[in-house]
Amino acid sequence: MTPAAPTQRAYDVLAIGRSCIDLYAHQIGVPITAVTSFDAYVGGCPTNVSVGTRRLGLRSALLTAVGDDQVGEFVTAFLNREQVETRFIPCKPGRRTSAVILTIQPPDKFPLTFYRDNCADRFLTIDDVACAPVAESRVVFLTGTGLSHEPARAATCAAAAAARSAGVPVVVDIDYRADQWAGASAFAEQIRQLLRSATLAVGTEEELAAAAGTTDVARAVATVIDCGVEALILKRGAKGSTVFRPHLPPHDVAPFRIEVLNVLGAGDAFASGFLYGYLQGWPLERAARMGNATGAIVVTRHGCANFMPTLDEVTAFVSARGEEAI
Repeated sequence: MTPAAPTQRAYDVLAIGRSCIDLYAHQIGVPITAVTSFDAYVGGCPTNVSVGTRRLGLRSALLTAVGDDQVGEFVTAFLNREQVETRFIPCKPGRRTSAVILTIQPPDKFPLTFYRDNCADRFLTIDDVACAPVAESRVVFLTGTGLSHEPARAATCAAAAAARSAGVPVVVDIDYRADQWAGASAFAEQIRQLLRSATLAVGTEEELAAAAGTTDVARAVATVIDCGVEALILKRGAKGSTVFRPHLPPHDVAPFRIEVLNVLGAGDAFASGFLYGYLQGWPLERAARMGNATGAIVVTRHGCANFMPTLDEVTAFVSARGEEAI
């Protein structure tokens, strides 16, 4: 397994990709027609991960893009309060910072609508990547949604190539959002190309199926592993997670039992906890257990980035369930 880059680098995690304002229905358990107010949070997979890893004590930087609008100010002000490094985030005049609207209907309905037409982060460029601290980070975190449109697609691939050239591990969250693509086959082609530059891949069963073009989990795992990743970490929700490696049996990692409020953000919280463990040099199974804990905490909360747990909260959560320390 490729180790994380040395600790003397300026940043632990450089996350690259989308950012947005998340408007979450304040009323829970009702359809959108009955919602009367929304809570405003910050979202977007890489943005959530930058906050999640920072709250766990890592040095986190974010490369996204915002528009010259109030929403961009909202996003960057929050990130600055969280002490995520924002100085590499360009403002794209004439573009809009994106938005998401979500209703919360536990236990299994969480309808969301993306507003990403002309959104700023789709216009990240190779030049933006060149200005970011790729070689000064211990790990680079990329997502499949970053591949949906040019020029961000080329920027995402350039970031992966630059990281590998600098000896920096690349962790790819498959992150399939069907409404951002013309079709699943277009996504599969692009994500497999990116995975050829990845060290590790993370995704759900649905995302894995989209990447591999099959719902047969064993075949889908083999397809992703054949791209050259050293391991695939499958997020399985209430069933925990599973670590797959080439030529080795899979290893299931036990979940934490909780009552779900909102599943949106769980995967990004998992990635944050997993990256924390990975950068401590832990075995992947132990890192995935940390991810299970951070993911479980966030699904009991209302939003994503604003509700990422601290290291002390994770410790208390595990201890309260009579579990041994992760």
